[in-house]
Amino acid sequence: MTWIPLFSVSSRDFETDIELLKKIFQLFEEKSRIANGYKFSREAKFAMGWWFYDIYVEAGFIKKLVEVEHISNKKAKDERAILKIIQDELKRNSSKARVKFHGKKPLLAKYWAWLMK
Repeated sequence: MTWIPLFSVSSRDFETDIELLKKIFQLFEEKSRIANGYKFSREAKFAMGWWFYDIYVEAGFIKKLVEVEHISNKKAKDERAILKIIQDELKRNSSKARVKFHGKKPLLAKYWAWLMK
């Protein structure tokens, strides 16, 4: 498996937020029917009251998840839709955690741009 660091998380309440993120990603695994499609970075860094860590995904997992989300929401074309779901779920549970993309661009942006032409 090739693991890709896709999301970066900053959290003030490490224990609560990581459990919430695990639940969210377990639901993603159920939707996509792919087991062990994600993992958290082995080490979290603590600075100025915040915990920082990454979420790694297997490329096939995120691709399948975007495809499944696209069926129910035609606007879901890349990982931005998945990021929005994560952020909405965190907000719904009153979490102060912040999740963003690890790099500058989403992984599947080029794939969907080519596919939708």
